[in-house]
Amino acid sequence: MRITQSMMSRSMMSNLQNNFKRLDKYQEQLMTNRRLNRPSDDPVGVASALQYRAEISSTSQFEENVEDANSWMAFTDSVLTETTSIIQRLSELAVQAGTDTVPDDARINIQQEVDQLYQQLVSLGNSQFKGKYIFNGERVNEKPYTDDPGNTTDPSNAYDLDTGDVNYQIGAGIYVGVNLQGDKVFGEYGDSASLFKVLDDFKTALADTSTSGTTAIQNIIPRLQTNLENVITAQAEVGGKQNRLEFTASRLGDLNLNYVSLQSLTEDADMPSVITELKTAESIYQASLDTMARIIRPSLLDFLR
Repeated sequence: MRITQSMMSRSMMSNLQNNFKRLDKYQEQLMTNRRLNRPSDDPVGVASALQYRAEISSTSQFEENVEDANSWMAFTDSVLTETTSIIQRLSELAVQAGTDTVPDDARINIQQEVDQLYQQLVSLGNSQFKGKYIFNGERVNEKPYTDDPGNTTDPSNAYDLDTGDVNYQIGAGIYVGVNLQGDKVFGEYGDSASLFKVLDDFKTALADTSTSGTTAIQNIIPRLQTNLENVITAQAEVGGKQNRLEFTASRLGDLNLNYVSLQSLTEDADMPSVITELKTAESIYQASLDTMARIIRPSLLDFLR
């Protein structure tokens, strides 16, 4: 087979182009710090990288859900803590007022304080987290309690709370309910044991200065203790969910870190190796240029000699 000058030139140009492409590849990896810059670099690696990115995205969303759910539960816990303090104060007032020797002016002062604490409890029952009522189930946009829910003689004060759950997704197929049923904390409407009804009876008993009024006040004390136990039980339920959310947040953090590490191993370039390959490619490319310069240099006259 006869080798011509044009054949040699085409072959050298093709090899030079290949060497230049190799040089460009490592220059790009060095500049971007990434091994995968386009699907053709490694189709299998790109598929794995896309899967890791999807996992990171979903895990990050679960972490945000856990954080938001935990904030909701922390807010609920603070409301229950204040409710507990108010019931304890009401119990103290009931003990003070539950004697026949208490002066009338002192009983009036106690009645005024009880009325203020009653209004504060109603306000706590209508607490909102990020504009959502926390004690009305799934009807988070509806105010659960009226201004005087303990007054059952007036039909306008009736309330009917929703019993649905507000769920947050904290994992693949894993949900946690963040809301607490208002009936578990304050009792059901019309129930004589409900907290609002107990306070309404407390106010009525304080207005009665007779012996029967004193006896009624004394009967308020165990009813308040029962409601205090209900609130403490509800707070324990909230605390258990918070502990679960804390463990979930820790697990999701570790999982996300693992996915990020795997993504880095798949996509990122090994810089020492890239630098070595780049230097090698530069040397080869420069050697190719020098070789071509020497071979192509002869002219037509050189061949005619």
